[in-house]
Amino acid sequence: MWGEELTSEESVFEVFRCYIAGEPNKEGHKVTCLPWNDEPLAPETNLMKEELAKVNRRGILTINSQPNINGKPSTDPIVGWGPDGGYVFQKVGFEEAAADVSEEVPSAYVEQRPLYVEAKQEDASEAQLAGLPGVLHLQRERQSPPKNYGQRVNYHIVNVKGENITNAHEMQPNAVTWGIFPGREIIQPTVVDPVSFMYWKDEAFALWIEQWAKLYEEESPSRMILQYMHDNYYLVNLVDNDFPLDSCLWQVLEDVHTLLNCPAEP
Repeated sequence: MWGEELTSEESVFEVFRCYIAGEPNKEGHKVTCLPWNDEPLAPETNLMKEELAKVNRRGILTINSQPNINGKPSTDPIVGWGPDGGYVFQKVGFEEAAADVSEEVPSAYVEQRPLYVEAKQEDASEAQLAGLPGVLHLQRERQSPPKNYGQRVNYHIVNVKGENITNAHEMQPNAVTWGIFPGREIIQPTVVDPVSFMYWKDEAFALWIEQWAKLYEEESPSRMILQYMHDNYYLVNLVDNDFPLDSCLWQVLEDVHTLLNCPAEP
């Protein structure tokens, strides 16, 4: 169901898209799981299925996601959890694998910076890691800066070598799911923990090879494509902290895609 043969990175993108959309692949097999997800999609994923399918088709490969929820009853059939009589909350969050980038990268989408790039121009090594993910190499001159979102969006970006860039506190977890119930303290079942994220990184990258690439013969094009993605893609975690509002993350990713695919200004 992950493809008898992979011919390009776009073949991998299509596997992820089929999983999100619930559609069969080109061989007619339904994609019911991924190396990072052993089970079918949670019902809450249907609340943003169309948007997720779009970004996966473009090469931002989501391996975990949740919609924003603002005070839904704990008995809600889609997003509810915990005892009756409570209310549940969530921040929009994605965990994704994203393509490598080169030269300048547009982290000003989420940071209050005077420059359009995360680092100063002379700091090329940090600049290569600092931006939001894109589907193509960024090899163009700077464009006009888009809207930025300050600390509204927290990100963690790490490669297989463990080189990590974040605008969040390095040790402070960020609550992304919580519930309020009668006669109880606030319950926080889900947090983004920077320390745990770095431990999870090792397993997340290993799954490209152990669960997927090894299905193909050594030196085969399919295996080489997956090895390349293991070596060059980033594991990215994004959280929109402003959960009562419509999420800005879709616009962030749309703006990045537009930037990476538009012609350079003269």
